[in-house]
Amino acid sequence: MKILLFTLLGLIPFQAPPAGIAGTWVAEHAGTTFIRLELNVTNQTLAGAIGTGNLSVDNTGNVIEVTTVPAALTPLHEIVVKGSTITFMRPEGTEAEQFRLNVVDGDRADLTFLPSEDLLEELKEAGIAAPKPIRLHKIR
Repeated sequence: MKILLFTLLGLIPFQAPPAGIAGTWVAEHAGTTFIRLELNVTNQTLAGAIGTGNLSVDNTGNVIEVTTVPAALTPLHEIVVKGSTITFMRPEGTEAEQFRLNVVDGDRADLTFLPSEDLLEELKEAGIAAPKPIRLHKIR
């Protein structure tokens, strides 16, 4: 059984991170940087950290107000690469938040917060739309 498992694991294609993904990606609103995503690739392995300020969205999910990114970034966990899409988790207290990053080109990407079903229901009951994807641009 162990040999079969190792054989099957060897058949799962390894997904290398998209070319040029390493670097610092940010989102800004009204001159304030409210998301900072640091990505690095070592030996074909993607790692990184994220920091997000608080944000408010209107009833259609567009960002209307933000606070600046905190100085300390939070390490990313459970990073999965599929083509030009990367999903990852970030611990938030006793929970974890999930995100999806779609790389548009060498210096643009869209970051989507993937709320839990419970959080989606809470937002809906409060009359708040889920945030739309947020455009990040690479600064280095």
